[in-house]
Amino acid sequence: MKINTEVRGGEKLAKKLKEIQDRLTSKKRVLIGLPAGSGVYEDGTPIAVIGATHEFGGEINHPGGTSYGYATEEDARAGNVRFLPSGKGVMQLGVTGPHKIVIPERSFLRVPLRQNVDNIKKGFSSLAGMVSRGEISAFQMLDQMGARAAGYCKEAIETGIAPPNARSTVRRKGSATPLIHTGHLKNAITHVVED
Repeated sequence: MKINTEVRGGEKLAKKLKEIQDRLTSKKRVLIGLPAGSGVYEDGTPIAVIGATHEFGGEINHPGGTSYGYATEEDARAGNVRFLPSGKGVMQLGVTGPHKIVIPERSFLRVPLRQNVDNIKKGFSSLAGMVSRGEISAFQMLDQMGARAAGYCKEAIETGIAPPNARSTVRRKGSATPLIHTGHLKNAITHVVED
């Protein structure tokens, strides 16, 4: 935002206008997402890595070797084949060969922020007036808007992001809604105001 001013009427007015201009043009920005150091899952995988995989999608070249078959006698009667932990289940039918696992894109950052761009613009517009009047600082404005934007992203996870979980994931995690199993990812979403 560039502001041009012409000052007439003394040094006091010039100083006040310069203060307003400095508040409005400060070189600060707010970042929304999963910053480095936002935590790790139980297996040591950084939350930011899992978040990036969900945000943009990905592929895993699996070496194979996973057992599959019937976990219980009921599964055998119903013909429900499942992946089996090593040494578990009533009947192993085989072992997977090398294959590619495709993780679909489930944008929990870009899409919710785009969907709420009008709300974000209105918030900035409202708060910019308060900054220009000296009621709050530019940092406070960005901090408030960052918290609001992070909230939009968390809300999107709670309401569900397409595509839904695969049937095998639903059986394992108990939900068709992606990204909510442990809550670690959602809880790690935050904002940072920086120069």
